[in-house]
Amino acid sequence: MNDKKERRIAVEDRRDTASDKRKIKKAVIAVACALLALCLLYGVLALTESLLKKRPTDDISYDDYRFFPADYDANLLENRMYTSLNRSIYFDKYGSEIVLTEADAVAGEASGMFLDYFDCLVKGRYEDYKSFFTEEYLEEYGEELPARFTMQGVYDIHVKLHSKKKPIEDNDELSAEVYEVSYRIFENNGTFRRDILPDETRTLVFEVYIFNGEAKINAIANRANG
Repeated sequence: MNDKKERRIAVEDRRDTASDKRKIKKAVIAVACALLALCLLYGVLALTESLLKKRPTDDISYDDYRFFPADYDANLLENRMYTSLNRSIYFDKYGSEIVLTEADAVAGEASGMFLDYFDCLVKGRYEDYKSFFTEEYLEEYGEELPARFTMQGVYDIHVKLHSKKKPIEDNDELSAEVYEVSYRIFENNGTFRRDILPDETRTLVFEVYIFNGEAKINAIANRANG
């Protein structure tokens, strides 16, 4: 009789121990999920904080001799060295990266804007460059945009959605998307960007406003960790 009682107590103890282990495991998972959420929140806040400056930081600007000579008459698309590079735009908005083409780009959304933006750079259409920015940006930083630049040999282009937000809560028609953007410039001559040397890259953060069927850049900043 005593043996049966002892065995029953032992079984109950094992059950209690297993139950305690499950509770501890659930608690550990809950704490881990909370820490992950905090890390993600911190990342979003840190990236958003970098947009308080609406233009790339100009703490880096190389001397003229570090760049290639500027030739406004040269047709970059006839340069076989450049055209042999990967000039596709890799666009990631929902966790699935695609090669952005005219068939995928949507007019009035960020995808269409980025396709036109890089086409503008490649073709050196400096006269159209300001049209990609909001009036707010142009009022504050318009004079700092390059007034003129040659055809830009952009390649290794990556555009990735980081987050979405509502800049004005009572305006359902206005939304903002934050993108991480990186690319290299073949034989960079410094007429468009002086913060990267030829074939270097430095990630930028773009805040894109979407309003009334238009997508425009409202802020650009260097990502804190490059």
